[in-house]
Amino acid sequence: MDDLHKAINNYLAGKATPEEQQLVNNWYYATPDDSVEIPADDAALREQIRDRIHHRLQQTLQQNRHPRGRTAFFTPWKVAAAIALLIGCVMGGWQLFRTRAPHPAPLASAATRPGTILPGGNKAVLLLANGDSILLDNAGNGMLSQQGNTRVIKRNNGALTYQAAGETASTAVAYNTLRTPRGGQYQVTLPDGTRVWLNAASSLRFPTTFTGGSREVVLNGEAYFEVTTIHNKNGTKIPFIVKVHHSKADMDVKVLGTKFNVLAYDDEPAVSTALLEGAVLASTHTDSVLIKPGQRANLAVDHPVFKLGAADFREILAWKNGEFHFREAGIKEIMRQLCRWYDVEVVYRSDANNVKLSGIIPKTEDINQLLDALQATGKVHFEVKERKIIVQPL
Repeated sequence: MDDLHKAINNYLAGKATPEEQQLVNNWYYATPDDSVEIPADDAALREQIRDRIHHRLQQTLQQNRHPRGRTAFFTPWKVAAAIALLIGCVMGGWQLFRTRAPHPAPLASAATRPGTILPGGNKAVLLLANGDSILLDNAGNGMLSQQGNTRVIKRNNGALTYQAAGETASTAVAYNTLRTPRGGQYQVTLPDGTRVWLNAASSLRFPTTFTGGSREVVLNGEAYFEVTTIHNKNGTKIPFIVKVHHSKADMDVKVLGTKFNVLAYDDEPAVSTALLEGAVLASTHTDSVLIKPGQRANLAVDHPVFKLGAADFREILAWKNGEFHFREAGIKEIMRQLCRWYDVEVVYRSDANNVKLSGIIPKTEDINQLLDALQATGKVHFEVKERKIIVQPL
């Protein structure tokens, strides 16, 4: 957190570097606000943003008031200054879709279109070590299974928790796999306390108890990790390794205790790791890179060399925070995300490579409302036939 503390202090003093400004913005956007209605009036919108930023800073102030004997790095004047500075940053942002605002040439309203396609939700299947499976969205709360010395518990909020029930009686390692379908997402707390948010059409394989000198999991798809720092008997930190499986570009992500996002869908042109806190070493058989907070490392499948760049966590973590967030995104990239969340297929009637769109849209909208918002840009037209979306660039 020292880098973040320094960045915020420099930001408040008006002398932050571009990298420090990005780190402060990533800190602000890393945690979602509660869902709010977006005012149509600019003055009301400005006041709403002011209130939300103040609430975020107050939360951070409370969290850092007595952190393990440290002195909190916020003071009242800094909170006030941060509100003013961040207001300027947020209000200088790019176009925000107002999905309920009137716009020209709309699609037919959702109410008049048969077979409305609803958004995804908390859906997943848990595959146990013995081959049994549990459909988590239908399972009741409470203990679902005993895996060795570990209890598998579904919490009241729907999240899954692996909880040690005692000392390990056997050296045999059992593995479970959490799989989300298209139109699903899920959250799990691993046996070491690490929390993982699994995006749609993804899978995470992990041991029911971590043993030995490292903690290893296997990911396909996309996930956000908040890794717990743990030590061995000698006081040495035990690394946490995400083995990323992609049909064309496998990668290992090694951390000690940190927050980061990994995207590794087989239909994406690159595998990427974005770091919010801590330190990450990403590696392949031929290349490696140390990622710092606020950075993202991309590994193109057709050119497996890491490329570092700035990470925009409002965009990267939008899927976890209940949004679609597009910044000059290609229509094919957008449609890949929609296909995973709404479990639909897409057909292009002509070349769509030059169509790029920007906007922020809640993931809770049914797909018709979302397509209305995208179509309002005047760059593309959509036709919905059952679970197939036909895309016609304009």
